[in-house]
Amino acid sequence: MATGASFADLVRRMELVASAQGVDLGELRAVSGGGVGAETDTERGRMVVYPRERETFHVLLCLHLGFTCSEGWTDDLGAVVGVADLWRRGGLLREVHDRFPFMSWDELAQAFEDGAPAPTKWRQLLSSEWHRRDRPLLEAGHAHPDLRMFYPDISHRSLMLIRKPYDMESGTVKIVPLDDDHYRVTMWPGEVRREVTSLDEALDIAAACCRSLSAGDGTGAFAER
Repeated sequence: MATGASFADLVRRMELVASAQGVDLGELRAVSGGGVGAETDTERGRMVVYPRERETFHVLLCLHLGFTCSEGWTDDLGAVVGVADLWRRGGLLREVHDRFPFMSWDELAQAFEDGAPAPTKWRQLLSSEWHRRDRPLLEAGHAHPDLRMFYPDISHRSLMLIRKPYDMESGTVKIVPLDDDHYRVTMWPGEVRREVTSLDEALDIAAACCRSLSAGDGTGAFAER
């Protein structure tokens, strides 16, 4: 495993390559924690480089803290710097891949870049074998026009509907399956917490919460209904 000094050395090496290429990487810094390497922030998100064995590098372009939109492995530090430069200058995901084929991306990343990730995420969840047992809840949520406008996710069998992906504070509605066809609906922000005895009722409450969040009303207007 590399030492802290080697990570600082990676930053210096990247800066030297960038200088030779005549490009600006912005504030490049060594990082540690869940991963160790070098990173730089851009207006579009963060680029992170992790050194691996045998002088290879793992490169990630991250739109959000929890979402990597493109990644790849290479032993060419010049190419790593080239990816960073193109990304900072606004290169699209396909342009990054065309110039640096080791950088891959998928349909959800493309949907984020196109500005409409929710339909793609719904489609992925609905077709996922991993979430087969959650499919009835997913299908019911997707069938409701007020719910399918939100970005969906599944956590511990609960359907989460997020107003802005990877920004829970923007507004989140959760439908939690309980025992014997009971459901709990919560909304954040807004102190909504309702337990009901049918999925239809849970969907109606969730839809009202989503409309409230879309209108910018997070006051918990449904908490006492």
